[in-house]
Amino acid sequence: MNYKMLIVGNISESYQLGSIFARGFQELNLLFYASDTSWNSYAPSMKHSWGKIFFKISGKRPLEWWSFNKKIVRCISEFSPQVVLVTGIFPLTNEVFDICSRIGTKIVNYLTDYPWNPNHRSEFFISNLKRYDLVISTKTKILSELIKHEVKKVHFLPFAYDPFLCHQPINVSQVEQDLFKADISFIGTGDSERIPFLDAISSLNGLNLKIYGTAWDRMNLKKWQKLPAVFEHEFRLAIYFSKLSLGIIRKRNKDESTMRTFEIAACGGCGIYEDTQEHREILAGYPEYGFFSSPEDLANKCKWLLENPVEREEMRKLGMQIITKETNTYTSRLKTILDLCYE
Repeated sequence: MNYKMLIVGNISESYQLGSIFARGFQELNLLFYASDTSWNSYAPSMKHSWGKIFFKISGKRPLEWWSFNKKIVRCISEFSPQVVLVTGIFPLTNEVFDICSRIGTKIVNYLTDYPWNPNHRSEFFISNLKRYDLVISTKTKILSELIKHEVKKVHFLPFAYDPFLCHQPINVSQVEQDLFKADISFIGTGDSERIPFLDAISSLNGLNLKIYGTAWDRMNLKKWQKLPAVFEHEFRLAIYFSKLSLGIIRKRNKDESTMRTFEIAACGGCGIYEDTQEHREILAGYPEYGFFSSPEDLANKCKWLLENPVEREEMRKLGMQIITKETNTYTSRLKTILDLCYE
C-alpha cells in the first residue's frame, strides 16, 4: 500500500481511537498526518466557563473550531492524502469536503456513536453526513437511518481490539493483584439504563463487586464499589483479575456490541455479554451461559458461573480463542476501510 492518510481524531492518549488508528497506519507502513481533535490540543477555550458557554450556544463548536478546520484544509492541500479518516462525531466545514472533492481525496467517517442520541447530537455533523464518501458504523441498527440521510456509501464494521493496549497484564505485583481482584466488575460510563442489571447482581450476597468509570457517583448503587475510570495497565488489571466482566450495551445508543465485546477477552478476562444478534455473531461458538437476556438472567448466570470455576475458566479461554485473531484488530479494520474506499 502506498496510501498517504490524514486522520482527524483524538490522539491525546494512547487509548483514544485516533491513536489506535495511528498505530494501525504505522503497522501498515502508511505515511500519515494527524489533526488532534482533543480539546486540550486544539480548543483551550474549553478549560474556561466562557468557552463552555460559547460551545453550547454555537451548536457544540468551540471557539477555535473555525481556525482548526482551516488548518485541516491547509493540511489536505499541502499533504494531498488519498484518504481522510475522521473518527466519531466531529463536525467539519464545507471547505474540508470541497477540497477533498476537488483533489480526489476520499473522506471517511468511522462512526462509533449514534449521532441522533441527544447526548451526542450535533446538527452540524448531521449536515456533514451526506458529504462523506463513506460512513463506517459500528452499529447495524443505524445503517438504514444513515442511508435515509443520503450518505453515499454505508458499511457496518464492528469494534475491534488493539493488541498494543489489550493483552494479558505483565509484571504484576501482589499489591496490584489484591487491589484489582473482584468477583464481578464493570468498566463503563454511568448510565441509568445499566442500573437494573447492576441492581440484580447486588441481590447476590457476599460478592466483591467493582465498577470503574465516570458519572456513577450520582447514582444509587448498593454493594458496588465505585472506582475511577481505568486505562492501559490498570484497565488490563481490572479485567484480568475479575472472575467475570460484564458486557452491557446501551440501547439509547443503538448498541448491539461495544468495545468491551473485544477488549475483555483480549485482556484475558471472562466476559458475560448481553444477548444480541451482533454479540452472537461476533462470539459464535460461545456457550449459552455466556449471554444474558434480562437482569434476572444475568444474576442467575453470574451466580452459577461463580460457583462453577471449571466452566468459567473454559469460557474465558474460549473467548480469547474466538476474539484474539488478526481479523479482529483495528489494523484489520483499517485494511477493510481502505478496500471499501476504492472498490
